[in-house]
Amino acid sequence: MAQQWTLSQADAERLIDEIKKTFEREFTMPAPGEHNREFRVKGVGGTEYTIAPYQGKRDPSKHSVSARTSRNNIQLMRLCVNGAPHTNPDGTVTSGTHLHVYREGYDARTADPVDIESPDFVEDTILLLKKFNVIEIPSFQDGIKVGI
Repeated sequence: MAQQWTLSQADAERLIDEIKKTFEREFTMPAPGEHNREFRVKGVGGTEYTIAPYQGKRDPSKHSVSARTSRNNIQLMRLCVNGAPHTNPDGTVTSGTHLHVYREGYDARTADPVDIESPDFVEDTILLLKKFNVIEIPSFQDGIKVGI
C-alpha cells in the first residue's frame, strides 16, 4: 500500500506562508493540452515545491495552476479557471473559477470561489505564485501552440 502523507493545518499554513524563490530564471508555459511542464521553487526553510501550470487542449481558457510539496507531492493550492463545477466534501458545489487550499482532513479537495475578471494563463499563474508567497518568479514565455 502506498504511503499516505498528511499534514496538520498548522504545518500546511506554515508551508503556504513560507517565503519562496524560483530556481528558474525563465519558464516556457505549456502549450494547450501539454502535461508535465513544471518548475520548482524553494522556501527559505529549505522545502522544495513544484508548480504545475496546465491549460485545456480544446479550450485553453480553461486552465489550472497547482503548488505542491516536491518531496511528498502534497498539494497545498490549486487555482482552477473556467473549469467544471466542483463538489466539496460537504456536498456544496462551487461553480466557475475556484481556489483549492489544503485543509486538514480534506487535503486540497475543498474549493472556494475566486473572482478573476480577465483570466489570462500567465497572469493567473503569477496570481497563484503571489498567494503561495513566491517573491522571486521566473520570466514566462508562451508555449508553442501546435495544431491550432
